[in-house]
Amino acid sequence: MIDKVIEKRLTAVLEAFVTGDAMGMATEFMTRKEIIRKFGGWVTHLIDTKGSKLHKDLPVGSVTDDSEENLILMEEYEKMGEVTVEATVEGLLRWIRESDALEKKYIGPSASKALTDIKNGGSPYESGRGGTTCGGIMRTPCAFLFSPGQDEDQLAVHIWRCLVPTHNTSEAMEAAGAYGFALRAAFLGESFEEIIDAAMRGGERLLELAEEIHSAPSSSARIKAVVIKSREMDECQLMEWLHDVLGNGLSSADVCGAVFGAFAMAGGDVFKAVCMGASMGGDTDTIAALAGALSTAFVGNHNIPGDILETVKNVNHLDLAGLADRALEKK
Repeated sequence: MIDKVIEKRLTAVLEAFVTGDAMGMATEFMTRKEIIRKFGGWVTHLIDTKGSKLHKDLPVGSVTDDSEENLILMEEYEKMGEVTVEATVEGLLRWIRESDALEKKYIGPSASKALTDIKNGGSPYESGRGGTTCGGIMRTPCAFLFSPGQDEDQLAVHIWRCLVPTHNTSEAMEAAGAYGFALRAAFLGESFEEIIDAAMRGGERLLELAEEIHSAPSSSARIKAVVIKSREMDECQLMEWLHDVLGNGLSSADVCGAVFGAFAMAGGDVFKAVCMGASMGGDTDTIAALAGALSTAFVGNHNIPGDILETVKNVNHLDLAGLADRALEKK
C-alpha cells in the first residue's frame, strides 16, 4: 500500500514536470512584456507554437530537452542501478542521438559544448568546467526521482554525478543542490519552512563538493529573497520583479530564484505554479517544469486540467506511471 502511495506521488511529480515543460515551451525566452501583450500576462493553456520564438516547428504540447533528458537519464540510472557519471554521459549522448536536439535547437550551450568535448575524446570530469547555465538544475529531478528513498548524503553524491559532465561549476552545483534537497523534503511531506531549510542545506552541501568556487550570484540568497517578496507582492508583481530585477534567463541562479518564487507564491496550487513559470518570461519551460514538480511533491498530487495533461502525454508518447513503477524498485 505504501509503495502505491509513493508511486502515485512520483507519477504526479513527473506529470507536473512534463506539463510545465510543454506549457512553457511556446513562451520560452519571450520577455514578460511580450507575454502580457500577447496573452494578457497569464499562460493558462497549451499555446499554438506558431507564436513561439524558438519552437515554431514543434507540435502543440511538445516537451523539450527538460523532460527528455530527465526521462532518459532515469532509464539509464535504472539500468545501472545507481547514478553514475558514466550513466549520465551515456544517457545524454543517447538523448542527442534519439531526439535530434541539435536540429531542434533546444540543447543548452553548456551541454552542447561539454558533450561535443566528450564525443571528441574529452574526460567527463573535465568537460563541464564551464557549465553555469540551468541545464544542471534542470535535470536534478532525475537524480532524486530515480530512487526516492535515498537520504541526503546519497542525494548529494547523485546530484554531483548527474551534473559533473556538463555543469561542473559552483554556480550550477549550488542551484541543483538547493532544488534537489527541497524536492526530497517536499516529497517526504515536510512543511514549507522545512523545504526552504532543506534547500539551504542542499546548496551548501553541493558547494562543498564543487572543485572550485567562482564568483556568481548565490542561489541560496535568492531563495531567501523570493520567499520574502512572495509575501509582499501579488503574482503579477512577483513575476515582473523576478524578470526585471533578479532575472530569469539561462543562468542556474536565475532559474533557481524564479522556481522558488513561483513555488513560494503558489504553494500547493500546482497549476498556479506551472502557469506562473510559463508566464514570467525568460527560461519559461524550465521554470514551469521545476516549479510544478516541486509544488506537486509538496502536496502529493496536482490540479492540472485533465485535457492539458492528456494532450502532453499523447503528443509525446509518455508512460510516466510505468517509469515511476520501475523507479520504486530502486527506492
